[in-house]
Amino acid sequence: MPAKRRPQGLAKSSKRKRVDDSSSSIRTSSKVAVDDQQETVEIAEDVDADDELGQLYALYSTYINSTRESPKLLHAIVHECDRQLRNASQPLPPKFHKVYAESLSMLSVFAKKKKSSKPHNKTIPEESVASSSSGTTDSPEDFLLAAIERAEIALETYPKSIDLLALRCETFLSLVELKLKHSSKSSKDVEGCIYSIQSAINDYDKAHDLFTTLNIEEKSSQTEVTDDRLLRILTRMSKVFETTLETEFISARCPEYYTWIETHLQTELSLNPSLSILKRILGELYLARANPYLAISEMRFESDDSSEESRNEEEEALASAQEFLRKALLLLLEYESSADRQILVLIAEAQVSLGNLLTDDEKEQESLYEQAIVRLEKAQDLGVGDYSEMISELKGEHDGDDDDDDDEQDLNDSEVEAAFLEYDSEDEVVDLDDEDGVPDFDSEDED
Repeated sequence: MPAKRRPQGLAKSSKRKRVDDSSSSIRTSSKVAVDDQQETVEIAEDVDADDELGQLYALYSTYINSTRESPKLLHAIVHECDRQLRNASQPLPPKFHKVYAESLSMLSVFAKKKKSSKPHNKTIPEESVASSSSGTTDSPEDFLLAAIERAEIALETYPKSIDLLALRCETFLSLVELKLKHSSKSSKDVEGCIYSIQSAINDYDKAHDLFTTLNIEEKSSQTEVTDDRLLRILTRMSKVFETTLETEFISARCPEYYTWIETHLQTELSLNPSLSILKRILGELYLARANPYLAISEMRFESDDSSEESRNEEEEALASAQEFLRKALLLLLEYESSADRQILVLIAEAQVSLGNLLTDDEKEQESLYEQAIVRLEKAQDLGVGDYSEMISELKGEHDGDDDDDDDEQDLNDSEVEAAFLEYDSEDEVVDLDDEDGVPDFDSEDED
């Protein structure tokens, strides 16, 4: 089966700068030209000039170990991958396809933030590889879809490649993050995410299962994937699932996603009990799972609907919200340490949210508020943020009439959540970008 070519819009556009084949081929020098002004870059590794794949891998390694501030070197890598693929007389190794696909994926970071104008391949529902000969500027989505196609083509030849499965999984996650971040979260905008999420789950499970069958020597010789890499992917998936909980269309249609990630995190925690960060990751997932039920349960303070159906829905939501908040607190309190100052605000958020639900248990409610105050005061003393107004409101929670109490509860919830979101965006639990090149659109700044 002849190798498929990458979409023309990504490699052949006259607007895109490329390596000149006649004077700057990667295979002839340790310096390569990366644009039409013949700007050169020194390859970081000493590789035989006749070893084309070795030169390509060295160029890729040079970019990975650089500041990654310019796409020029990536374009050179993609151009060289095109050339080697066209000239190949036998199947190229999995690492070649990984370099090719990951370079395409990383180019998405430099693309303009616009919707894809490319038609979708009908063989891949909702998410597909862009293919067009229009020569128009490619969007981030186009690059990600092209990277997925490259990995898919390679997996036809190497279906058990852990590296390619892990890479495709991460690229699907990048696609979901991109869609969720730049959509209005309406059902039409996010429906396509479901295919990508399911594909990421399938790829992770396959990669994880294959990885666990290898012994230590085989892991070091047969794959670049590590236990830490798989954990980073799982953590990233947990964050994606937390975001989808804001989208009723996904959370209502696919409850099995949350069971899947919860089971996997619990399994990892049971296998690695000393890896305490897993407690925070799982605790944050439980907090996110409580939020939709909190929204429903709060309706009892706002709605005049006293029908039996409405009361039953609110009671079920109240029970579910309490269940997830208690699970979250159990794990977060076990994780709490002086080394992580931000966890104080996260725990306080959970305590205030749970306290607001316990209208029939004043003793536990007051205890939770008191514990939240202690943590917020400590967080403020440590310079995490200014929570003086929130602390004052918690201390005066029972002053005034009932209506004032309800208003104060709503304000407390929103302010603690805002504080949580502020530090969560600035302080990643697990760094997803240091050891691999797949872009993380969840942590990317808005334009």
